[in-house]
Amino acid sequence: MNLHSDYPFWMIKEGIIQSFPTLRQNIRTQVLVIGGGITGALIAHRIFSCGMQVTVVDKRHVGYGSTSASTSMLQYEIDVPLFQLETMVGEANARRAYQLCSHAIDKIAQLSSKYSDKADFKKYPSLFYASYKKHSKEIIVPEYTARKKLGFDVQCLSNKDIKNRFGFDAPSGILSSQGAQVNPYKLCHYLLRDVAAGGNSVYDLSEIKAWEVGKNGVFLKTSGGFEIHADHIIVACGYETQSYLDKKVTDFNSSYAIVSKPMAQKPIWKQNALIWETKTPYLYMRTTSDNRILVGGRDETFQNPEKRDALLPRKQVQLQADFQKIFPDIPFQIDYSWAGTFAETKDGLPFIGNYDHDRVHFAMGYGGNGIVFSVVAAGIIADKIRGLKNKDAAIFSFDR
Repeated sequence: MNLHSDYPFWMIKEGIIQSFPTLRQNIRTQVLVIGGGITGALIAHRIFSCGMQVTVVDKRHVGYGSTSASTSMLQYEIDVPLFQLETMVGEANARRAYQLCSHAIDKIAQLSSKYSDKADFKKYPSLFYASYKKHSKEIIVPEYTARKKLGFDVQCLSNKDIKNRFGFDAPSGILSSQGAQVNPYKLCHYLLRDVAAGGNSVYDLSEIKAWEVGKNGVFLKTSGGFEIHADHIIVACGYETQSYLDKKVTDFNSSYAIVSKPMAQKPIWKQNALIWETKTPYLYMRTTSDNRILVGGRDETFQNPEKRDALLPRKQVQLQADFQKIFPDIPFQIDYSWAGTFAETKDGLPFIGNYDHDRVHFAMGYGGNGIVFSVVAAGIIADKIRGLKNKDAAIFSFDR
C-alpha cells in the first residue's frame, strides 16, 4: 500500500538516523513483530523490557511508512467524544479508554526522557474548540461535563476566553492540561536502537510473504526466501494490517498536512497549545521543536494514492487559508506538504489482540490517537504473551 506522498516532513528533516540490516538467513525467535514503524517500535520495546526475545522486520526502511507522515499530536481525547463513546461502548469502557490514553502520554514522556533530545517530546495543553455555535451545546458542554466528572484537568472556555487567550474567534472550547507532541520518526529509531542494543534483532527491507500457525509456533517466509520460526507474532503494520484479516474492520481515508518555515516569534501562539476543532473532518495544528507550524486536515473519504496525491496542490492552499483565517496576523509560508492514508473505526477505538489464533496478535491503533493506542496495545499484548490477564483487553477486542 502506498501510505503517503513522496516528501513527509519528518523523513526529510531527520534523514537516516539508524541503519538496520536485511534478513539473510533463517532465524528462530520468541516474538516476531511485523512492522518497524512507531507502533512496532513501541511494542518491541515493551516486549524487550519484559525480558522476552524479540525480532522486528519491516518491508521498508524503519519508520518510512505511516510513521514518517504522522502529525503526532499526543492526546487522550479520542476522535469520538467521551460523552458519545459512553453510549456506544458503555460508560465504564469509554472512561477507561480515555484514561488509558492519558496514561499512554505519560508513558511516552517516560520513554522519551532518557534520550538527550527527548525525541522532541514536550507537554502542551490541548484546545478543543467549537466549529459552530450549535456545537457549544451539542458537543462542548456535554463533553466538558463528562471529562470533568472523570477527573481530567479541563476548563470550559467562552468565546471571550478564547479570544483573550488565543486571539481567535470560536463560540466555546475545552482546554485540557494533558497533551503532548513528539517526533515519531526519531522516537521510532531510538526505541529500535535500544531493542537491537539489548541483544535482539531488527531487519528492514525484509517483507513477510506468508505464515502458517502450527502446534509449536508460527512459521513465516520472507520475500527473500528465508524462514522465521516464532512462538508468537505481532502484526503492527499500521494501515496495511487490514490485508491480513478476512473481514473489514476499518475505513481508509486520505489526509493532508503542511509545515511552515521556522517562525521568529516564541511561542507562536498561547503556550503553543495543540489546537483542533469539533467538526468532521477536523482542522488541527501544532508547533514543532524547530518552531514551525504544522497544520493538518481537509480529509477525503477515499484511499486511492493517485487520486489522493493529485489533490495535494489544492489541499495545501486550502490548509494555509484555514490557518490564516484563524490566525491572520501570523505569517505562514509553506515549506513542506504531504498527503497520507489513515484509517478510522466506527467507535474510534483501535483493534488490539487475537483474531483467529492465540499466537497471532494484532495492534491496529487507528484514528487520531494512533501513537497512544500503540502504547496501550504494547501493554495488552505483552501481558497476553506472558500469560497474564489484562482487564482492559476486552475493550479493544475484535469481538467487542
